[in-house]
Amino acid sequence: MSDIIREAYTRFHEVDGLLKTAGAKDDGYFKQLSEATQNAYVAMNEGMCENTTVCHDCASHRDFLHTMIGIVEDLASGAPLSNTYKVQLDLYGAKVSEILKKIEKVIAST
Repeated sequence: MSDIIREAYTRFHEVDGLLKTAGAKDDGYFKQLSEATQNAYVAMNEGMCENTTVCHDCASHRDFLHTMIGIVEDLASGAPLSNTYKVQLDLYGAKVSEILKKIEKVIAST
């Protein structure tokens, strides 16, 4: 279980770094963010499958990640960065920070 948690931390840390990247947000950036988001989703899902008692917050975060995969894939395909997408990306950054804090607590307790 510890390896899965550390893998999830690594994946979410990668997403966090990309979301905090300053500068132009072009198709290449969104392709990279899309791949990182998918990897984080898979790692989170594996951790949830490993732990049969999944909290409501974790399930909610996983569902949010699934939604973000669609948004980031749209942007990677050349969709314009609308205000709606900007708001979602800001919310995504906040959610990823929250997830990282929760993972850090779990790692610290093991």
